Amino acid sequence: MKSSFRSALLQHYLTPPEEIFPRFKLGAVIFFWGLIVIYAGSQLLSPSLEQEIVTLCGVVLIGVGFLLALMAQVRMLIGRILRFFLSKNN
Repeated sequence: MKSSFRSALLQHYLTPPEEIFPRFKLGAVIFFWGLIVIYAGSQLLSPSLEQEIVTLCGVVLIGVGFLLALMAQVRMLIGRILRFFLSKNN
């Protein structure tokens, strides 16, 4: 069981960066859409509950985009480190 978990983990992190980068781009796009929503809500809406709800939606978008981009970036970084050490052992 330990061997299958290790091989699954290696397979996950050794995925080529070209396959992971679209997820990073999606996270960045969602993040910036969240910024746009917050900016638009603060500029176009008068102070009200509606403005707060729009701002909350923007903050949620920022959080989701940030986490998605961060997880993809960490996965690519770990993959690079693993590829470096695995190539040194061969």
